[in-house]
Amino acid sequence: MQYFVADFLNPNTQLSIIDGQGEIIDQQTVRIEPTEYVNQLAEYIIELSHENHLYHDDIKAIGLSITDISVINYSELTQLKTDLESKFGFSAYIDHDHDNLVQSLIQHK
Repeated sequence: MQYFVADFLNPNTQLSIIDGQGEIIDQQTVRIEPTEYVNQLAEYIIELSHENHLYHDDIKAIGLSITDISVINYSELTQLKTDLESKFGFSAYIDHDHDNLVQSLIQHK
């Protein structure tokens, strides 16, 4: 099973696909418009996953590493989590620390 990781590094976002051990399968850096963050994130991640011949059933969860959600026009963490889960169709994790985020993802059952 694989996982998506998005590291927001204003103004860029580093997208990664990782395996169950946290090893990077593929990575890409993109610039996403803050007002359309979740929608554009989905577009870029779908493109990256298809380049790696991965589809919805291959992905277990998505993680977003971000320190200040207001930069992407969110004021509530719960709303961002809900929007990510709704857009992607699987569990979303949000953490300010990349390593903690990866651990949460690979422990997701």
